Amino acid sequence: MPVPWGLVTFIIGLFYGWLTPGREAKWALFKTGLLIGFVLALVFVLLGFLVGVTPLGLGSGLSIFVSVVVLTLLFILGAWLGDVIERATTKGVRQ
Repeated sequence: MPVPWGLVTFIIGLFYGWLTPGREAKWALFKTGLLIGFVLALVFVLLGFLVGVTPLGLGSGLSIFVSVVVLTLLFILGAWLGDVIERATTKGVRQ
């Protein structure tokens, strides 16, 4: 059974954005998400190749680069949505 690396990356990003306290600036969230997402994507891509399950169902070669970019973007999207959820759930709660 193939592992849904994109979904796992998105959920980790969602929890990162949700559990990081306070409202983050969009640019800082993007830079941090880019760094964490890139490292996480590299780990998942290498883990996928070691296990024999290619990330995103692509072959080898250029697919490593494409997989890292897509997984990084999914992490950033998850982190941004997590930040939105955090703001919505803490709205009205003074910190």
